Amino acid sequence: MRHRGQHSAKLKILPLIPIIALAILGIAYSHWQQTLLIAGTVTTGRWHQSIGSERVVKPVGYDENRSITEEILPSNQTLQLACANISDSWHIWAGLVIHNDGTTPTTVEQPTISFIGADSYEQNFTVNTYFYGPYDDGEFTEVWAGHLNMTDLPFAPYYGPGILLNPGQTAIIWVEFKFNCTNPDLIINPVQIRITIQYDLAI
Repeated sequence: MRHRGQHSAKLKILPLIPIIALAILGIAYSHWQQTLLIAGTVTTGRWHQSIGSERVVKPVGYDENRSITEEILPSNQTLQLACANISDSWHIWAGLVIHNDGTTPTTVEQPTISFIGADSYEQNFTVNTYFYGPYDDGEFTEVWAGHLNMTDLPFAPYYGPGILLNPGQTAIIWVEFKFNCTNPDLIINPVQIRITIQYDLAI
């Protein structure tokens, strides 16, 4: 009987062992559990291009009869040309220096071009766009600097849209405009031409 009683007492203690173990684990967990705060700053890249400079190449005599004034609009995204007396065989070149002034690589894309004041004659304009680059530290003088004549353009070799610019690099865009009309007496005055650069994040 004595032996059976001891065995019975042990059986009663056995179910208590998991409960005691869980209690001990709970106490240990509570000692180790703490809140960890991590503070930091996440900096995102800035992708941006802007027009740094511009120029217009036109035939001799346009200053008197077909004046053209150019202006980079405050956003530095658009070159605006104010053109007087556009008529048959009118022909000019507009150049833009494009800077990647962001922090990530970007591509130079086809600019958007709009005509204000040309009414229904936009289809009479022929537009050709030529891309050059990329360049570092003003190395684009070969396609920009000096006195340029109409016959100097376009420079070769030239490229299409999609030129990759790393931060700080530069590209050149030359845009050719021609106006042809079957009515030799037609004169459009004035006309604003806006060239707005387009760019994309290089992936």
